[in-house]
Amino acid sequence: MGCLVWYVSAHGYGHAVRSALVLAELHRRAPALALHVRAAAPRWLFPEAVRYAPLVADFGLVQHDSVTIDFAGTLRRAAEFAAAWPAQVAAEAAYLRAVGATLVVGDIPPLAFAAARQAGLPAVGLANFSWDWIYASYADTWPDFGRLAAAARAAYQGAALLLRLPFHGDLSAFPRQLDLPLVARVAPGPRAYYRQRLGLPLDRPCVLLSFGGLGLERFPYARLATWRDYLFVSTEAPAAAPPPNLRVLPARQTAYHELVRACDAVVTKPGYGIVADCLAARTPVLYTDRGPFPEYPILAAALETSGPALHLPRAALLAGELGPYLNRLLALDRPWRVPRLDGAAVAAAQLLAMLGGGPLLDTHGAGP
Repeated sequence: MGCLVWYVSAHGYGHAVRSALVLAELHRRAPALALHVRAAAPRWLFPEAVRYAPLVADFGLVQHDSVTIDFAGTLRRAAEFAAAWPAQVAAEAAYLRAVGATLVVGDIPPLAFAAARQAGLPAVGLANFSWDWIYASYADTWPDFGRLAAAARAAYQGAALLLRLPFHGDLSAFPRQLDLPLVARVAPGPRAYYRQRLGLPLDRPCVLLSFGGLGLERFPYARLATWRDYLFVSTEAPAAAPPPNLRVLPARQTAYHELVRACDAVVTKPGYGIVADCLAARTPVLYTDRGPFPEYPILAAALETSGPALHLPRAALLAGELGPYLNRLLALDRPWRVPRLDGAAVAAAQLLAMLGGGPLLDTHGAGP
């Protein structure tokens, strides 16, 4: 069957989660296919069948927390990457040759495409945004971001194909594209089943606080006690003792989508992973802005048009003023319009077709 090597961005967990879904589907369909993962995300996020080797494959954006970008820190990190870039590309090209790679997939570090080109291998992207688009949006204020955008775009332009996810930005750096449905985890059981499975009570609404692994140390957790009609749930423990109506669950949640399904609402900043989980679970979302990140308005619009969602001003979030907004969110009478959720299956089928020398699949109607 050959050997597929998958590179994952170090920017948050969303890239790793959706990559893991496609990798699991690949293994289910083709158990003989050797699967390698190069990622900074922890090993437990990926299927046991893959061969995992840790790697910080990109620098993304440096953030102080889930909602605050450090632009100067990002440029310092970019300078470190630039100094090591030739050696790193050569090292990864050697790695690809050593493991006998026949196809490279990147979600969506430029390193994956540069290394594949140097090793003489085809590379496929999986993304709803690319770093050239993100960096270019900051170039007017921070001119050095223009150079980062140009370098990322040059790497992407050598890709054989982009598997383009819904809710995407400008991905014109990729010359050949194929639309996918949403890559999402699905918990098919009723909400009460997952509530009981996780030991959460049924007598009041449960609200998940989800801040993407980066945390939000400035959040005033003690303020949650004011909203005692709600039980709040988090996988990140506050520095002080939690209030009585905050339940802290283990941080290692391989079935995080089941936790999303168990809750009546999620408070979050929109990223692809949590948006996909909430839409698949049909869980209403109270979302806050995440600073000047160009993906944000696209994902916010997706939440607003796909089901019950309400904007939470950042000032209200940092003041812990969740109660009034949750009351409004749960009173919304807005129908769910969830897109197709079988993106992992479609992506796996296309990658296997490429490994077998087959054509592009027909994904007509795959989604926005």
